[in-house]
Amino acid sequence: MTSLERVQMTLRFEEPDRVPYFEQGFASNVASDILGREMHTGGGGFRRNGVEAAMAGADAHEAYQERYFADFCALVDALDFDVVSLPWAGGGSPTKKLDEFTYLFGDPDAAWAAMRFDPVSDTFHTVDASIRHARGLQEVEETVAAMAARHAGRVPVTADSYPLVRRAVERYRGKRAVAAGPGLAIPMEPAWLEAMLVLPEQVAAYTAMQADLACEAIDVLAGLGVSIIWGGGDFCANLGPVYSPAQFRQFMLEPLRRITARCHRYNLPYVFRTDGVTWPVARELFVESGVDGYGEIDKQAGMDLAELRARLPHLILWGNVDCGYTLSSGTAREVADETRRCIDAAAPGGGYLLGSSNVIHSGVRTDNVLTMIQVCRDSAGRG
Repeated sequence: MTSLERVQMTLRFEEPDRVPYFEQGFASNVASDILGREMHTGGGGFRRNGVEAAMAGADAHEAYQERYFADFCALVDALDFDVVSLPWAGGGSPTKKLDEFTYLFGDPDAAWAAMRFDPVSDTFHTVDASIRHARGLQEVEETVAAMAARHAGRVPVTADSYPLVRRAVERYRGKRAVAAGPGLAIPMEPAWLEAMLVLPEQVAAYTAMQADLACEAIDVLAGLGVSIIWGGGDFCANLGPVYSPAQFRQFMLEPLRRITARCHRYNLPYVFRTDGVTWPVARELFVESGVDGYGEIDKQAGMDLAELRARLPHLILWGNVDCGYTLSSGTAREVADETRRCIDAAAPGGGYLLGSSNVIHSGVRTDNVLTMIQVCRDSAGRG
């Protein structure tokens, strides 16, 4: 059975020869350890390298993309991923470099963000932004207005918008599934959360425009031949969603329904990904929206696969092997036991793809990843 056939059966809630496995992110240092050479596949340093390449010009950025595409495909082949989900190499080109590790994006006199690479934790994250200061609500209004202006005169999304996805589909056609797609989210910044109360029309316009763009992207991705629309957007933490079920209904439900309806036009499943506890919005998010699947299932936040399967049996599920503790600090026995627990809880009857609870980050132990994969390969007849 090919990986593609295995995934297709799983998505139809049929039991394949074994449980499919893949990761949506894989740190370069762990990949390097496995392949025995320097790899560029993911993590904070990987994204920082992309920023440096963008600063160096178009040729350098193209060379960077070529390198990481080749490296990631080598990783996919070496570990026999059943789904190809290309790494996020985001960041774009900064306005300027502030110091060895810090970069300024945007207009320093208007909307800006400062991002910093931490070599110890291998993270590349926003450390400050104009929206976190006095003009936060004004920036929300400006962001929505600017998006509306771009939206009105936008160039249609085409296959050229997804060059590496197209190459991945061509490379793995008939062999492996490819997952890609647009997200939908309200930024988890205090100003945006306040805007949901005092600027509701602007926030509603923001998510509606995201849905417009997502539907265009889905048309293109379906034409390219992807197997899964890999969407969603973080809005939950360990104590639950950062906004209420009523606000989810107000700002997110209808845009998400439009997105899932567009996916279903092409018989493509839409997987919504978010960390944290999702139970308070489970009906809105996983039933009323038309969402087909759920990823980044957060073990540390208490999201339990057995409970998910019992209460939401229609959902395709991905992940849940804890990358916070088990894959990073656990013993081989703990990793094997947790992997089997995930398979036993969610895989019978199909609809489950094994993976970490988010990504293989730089702190994950290589031997633990290989243990998880071996248990998956030994799951024949248990999918």
